[in-house]
Amino acid sequence: MSRERAWLIDAHAQIWRAWHVYDKGRTDRAGRPVNALLGFADYLLALVESTWLPDRPAPVIAAVFDAPCGRGHRQAIYPDYKGHRPPHPVELTEQFPRCRELAEAAGFGALDQPGYEADDVIGTLVTRLRSRERAVTIVTGDKDLAQLLGPDDRWYNPMRGQVMAYGDVKRRFGVMPGQVADWLALTGDVADNIPGVPGIGPRTAARLLKKHESIDGIYANLASVYGMKFRGAPRAQRLLAEHEAQVRLSRQLTEIVCDLPLATTPGPWQGIDRAALVGLLSQAGADPAQIERWEAWSDTAVTSA
Repeated sequence: MSRERAWLIDAHAQIWRAWHVYDKGRTDRAGRPVNALLGFADYLLALVESTWLPDRPAPVIAAVFDAPCGRGHRQAIYPDYKGHRPPHPVELTEQFPRCRELAEAAGFGALDQPGYEADDVIGTLVTRLRSRERAVTIVTGDKDLAQLLGPDDRWYNPMRGQVMAYGDVKRRFGVMPGQVADWLALTGDVADNIPGVPGIGPRTAARLLKKHESIDGIYANLASVYGMKFRGAPRAQRLLAEHEAQVRLSRQLTEIVCDLPLATTPGPWQGIDRAALVGLLSQAGADPAQIERWEAWSDTAVTSA
């Protein structure tokens, strides 16, 4: 039996995409940059227009943000986590508050948790919504979030039009969703500066997890790795032994937190704040046709909800 669906949007990923794709010279009347804001509005609108089912009850839709700057959960474990990334351009960071206003005006809300990343907020919401019999679609391009998928859930990357269901994760990565955090801890993740094991690639990590299920299982049977039937198995055993502490550290970084004390859990969408949304988009110099599309979608959605 199909379940009602919740859409959890990795807002930072969509805003970052808009910043790169849309004209950086676009400004409002006050001279403030608005390319990420207007691009984010476009992406949100395209998402709801393509996924809204008029004959179904209103879905849960939530925009999830990284918490404001500060030392976070993973930096406390490993100070170099994401330490190689340059700061966001000022022209981008000053658009984040207005992107939050946009999400709130659209009726999606804007959730975050101090000290934690959007991934952890999404993980907590997946856990909560699953207990309320909601299937979840996670809107992101981040492969880490595939570890959250259950049998009825989806991972959706609108940037590339890619969708992964529960069973697709193994076909893509060679491991089940519940093993993705272990797989990433073994291979490392250059994007997040997670070290992993030098010399252990995705295919070898998948082979190890297929046989031993988890990092704990691998280290409980480390001697048997030597005799596994793949090229370089003795070398893999030696590397695993040499880098165990690093693997254990990496595993703490790759696991998404799913029990944050969030103050609220979003409910079904209740409609846009028309005045706030139109005002924000008009002030940013949005195309009138875009504003009309938001209003038309909202009227259809409210009528059908």
